[in-house]
Amino acid sequence: MPPKSRARQFKRALRNADDIFHIFTGKRLKNVVGKGVDMFGDELAKKAARLFTGPDEPEVPPDSPYFVLGIHPDAMDVVVKAAFRALAREFHPDTGSKPDPAKFQVANEAYNKIMAERQAKQKAAEAV
Repeated sequence: MPPKSRARQFKRALRNADDIFHIFTGKRLKNVVGKGVDMFGDELAKKAARLFTGPDEPEVPPDSPYFVLGIHPDAMDVVVKAAFRALAREFHPDTGSKPDPAKFQVANEAYNKIMAERQAKQKAAEAV
């Protein structure tokens, strides 16, 4: 697997920061940055928005487990876990603020699917 360029590493770090910010505040960091940059002009706002997403990155389909958790497929394991825990706190049938067993089950299945996929990739990489 070829090493990632610095620009891709920077974008991944920004996406992870955006996901973490969204989990804790409910707002997207790119929107907050965009509003702050709007004061300085549209061109700078467009450049700032391109830092978070690029034209080469496809949208996450709605049936994807990443869409269910509200994260990017490149998100770190810590971000995946935090997104699941935030949804669990909200929808868990016993302790959630808005108990909804169906939504909790969907989030749980998405989390398990993502983590199983990542563990399989890790085992395959170790075997090589």
